[in-house]
Amino acid sequence: MNDRNYIISIERAFKILEAFCVPNTELTLTEISNTCNLNKTATNRFLNTLTKLGYLIRDENKRYSLSPKIMGLGYGYLNASSLRSVSKQLIDELSAEIGKTVNLGILYDINIIYLYRKEVASYLKHELYDGSFLPAYCTSLGKILLAGLSDDELNERIAKMDFKPITTRTITDKNELYKDIFAAREKGFCVADRELSMDLFAVAVPIIDARGKVVAGINVTMSANENPKKEFRKILEKLIIKGGIISSMLGYLGDYPNF
Repeated sequence: MNDRNYIISIERAFKILEAFCVPNTELTLTEISNTCNLNKTATNRFLNTLTKLGYLIRDENKRYSLSPKIMGLGYGYLNASSLRSVSKQLIDELSAEIGKTVNLGILYDINIIYLYRKEVASYLKHELYDGSFLPAYCTSLGKILLAGLSDDELNERIAKMDFKPITTRTITDKNELYKDIFAAREKGFCVADRELSMDLFAVAVPIIDARGKVVAGINVTMSANENPKKEFRKILEKLIIKGGIISSMLGYLGDYPNF
């Protein structure tokens, strides 16, 4: 980096904070040093500074985690997001109509971030909330958002993914992920069947803006143990209607859903 206006130390501090962008993450000095490719001395100085500023917490076992103060930065964005404000009422309406959890999310590198959740039931071991991160490769929201990328962007993101088998049905092969993504581009929706949890089935559609760009996605999650295929078509139809309305409110005038 030859830009004289670029501050390397700020980049490194944010790399450390980004290392915690997985639910319930607690990391040691060594783990953070390895993850961020920094020597331990420098890592320790950054950790001490971030702890004193109140963005990290160190427990008695010398493990670090994010503090509630960091949420203030995220909620500042959430509260300012026009996408969230435009979508909220329609998501609430859809959730009430079908009696299911409905989520709004965006793509951040190789993860998804929830901008808004109208929760009816949860099927994961850890709690999800506005601002939570999940891997893109094993979620319906993630796959529909990846489908909206150009081929070059898609290849770049997938090359960085670590395909961990979260369940026995998780996609762990990039070629299989490509198949799902290309199918989503054709159909206009994407499902994830027990890929993140053996209790969870989800279906997602894109949110498209005035430029024809996929900027977000909404999905419906339901129990995989109650034969979701019985109500799948009805739920998908309602989801597509809401996704189309939100997209039109963002200025999209084309056919929906359409990549």
